[in-house]
Amino acid sequence: MEIITSGDNSRIKQYKRLFAEKKFRLREGLFVTEGARLTADAAREGAGLEYVLVSSSGAEHFLDEVQMISDSCKVYMISDRLADMLSGTRTTQGIFGVCRIPEIRNAAQCGITHGMRIVVLDDVQDPGNMGTILRTADACGVDRVILCGCCDEYSPKAVRSAMGSVLRVKPVHDTFENTVSVLKGNGIKVWAAVINGGTDLLKAHLGSGAGVIIGNEGSGISPQHAQMADEGLTITMHGTIESLNAAMAAGIIMWELTK
Repeated sequence: MEIITSGDNSRIKQYKRLFAEKKFRLREGLFVTEGARLTADAAREGAGLEYVLVSSSGAEHFLDEVQMISDSCKVYMISDRLADMLSGTRTTQGIFGVCRIPEIRNAAQCGITHGMRIVVLDDVQDPGNMGTILRTADACGVDRVILCGCCDEYSPKAVRSAMGSVLRVKPVHDTFENTVSVLKGNGIKVWAAVINGGTDLLKAHLGSGAGVIIGNEGSGISPQHAQMADEGLTITMHGTIESLNAAMAAGIIMWELTK
C-alpha cells in the first residue's frame, strides 16, 4: 500500500478541493465520501471509486472494510494527522473515498413510464434536507427523484446525510417546465405539495403512480409552478403548526406513495 506523508501531495490537494468546491466537483466529475460504511457502500455499489485514503487508525479499526475497498480501487495510507486535516466530521474514522459522479440524465432520458412514483424537488437548497430526502426515497422505493434548480446532491453534507442512498437513487436533473411536461406526457398525474388548499394527503390516491413536487424550504412552491401541477396536495396538521420541514413533509408523502 503506497504511503502519502505530505499535505502537498496531489491526491490530498484534490480531495480537499472536491470537498470544498462544487465547481471543481462538476468539472472533475468526482465527489468525496468519508467514513468506513459510506466508502464501503461505494465499493459494493460499483460507484466508480477512483481511490481511497486510509489513516493508520482507520486501517486498524476497519480492517474488513479496507480489505474489501482495496479489491475495487487503489488505496493510499495516510497519517492520522492528515486524516484530521481532511475530515469534515468532529471524530474521523480515517477513511476517505473519491468517487465518480454518475452520468447526469434529464427527465426525458430516465425511462419514465405510467404508474411510476416520482418525486420532484423544486429549489430545495439545504444539503441536509437533500440527503435525507434521497435516503427516504431509497427506503420507500421511489422510482425517480428529479432535481430542478436544487443544491448539489454530491456535496459532502448531502452525501453524508443520504448515507449511501445517493449512490443508488442517482437523481435526475432538469428544468421544472421540462419535468412537468415529461411526466404529463407519460400519463403521470402531477401533484404540488402546498401548505393549504390542496387535497388532503390521506384522501389522495397516489399508490397507482404519481409525480409529487416538493418546494423550497422557506418559500415552498412558487404560485407559477403550483399552477402547472394537476392538483394541490396538503398534509392536514393539528394545533397551531403551519408547516413541516421539507424533508419531513417529503418523507410523509413518499410513505403514502408506497401504499
